[in-house]
Amino acid sequence: MMTRKTASIRFSQAGVVVADGSSVMTEILADTASNQAGDVYSALSVDWTIHVGQVRETA
Repeated sequence: MMTRKTASIRFSQAGVVVADGSSVMTEILADTASNQAGDVYSALSVDWTIHVGQVRETA
C-alpha cells in the first residue's frame, strides 16, 4: 500500500491529475449528456457500455 501511495504522490508532484475509476466515469457520464457526445464517441469508435461494465467490475 505504501508503494501505491508513494507513486500517487510522485504523480501528483509531476503534475498528473490522479483520479479513481468512479470519478472518471462520473465525468464521462456527465459528458454523455452533451449534444456533441454521440458524434465524439462515434468518431472515436467508443462503445461506452463496455467502459461502464469495466468500471462496475473494478468497483
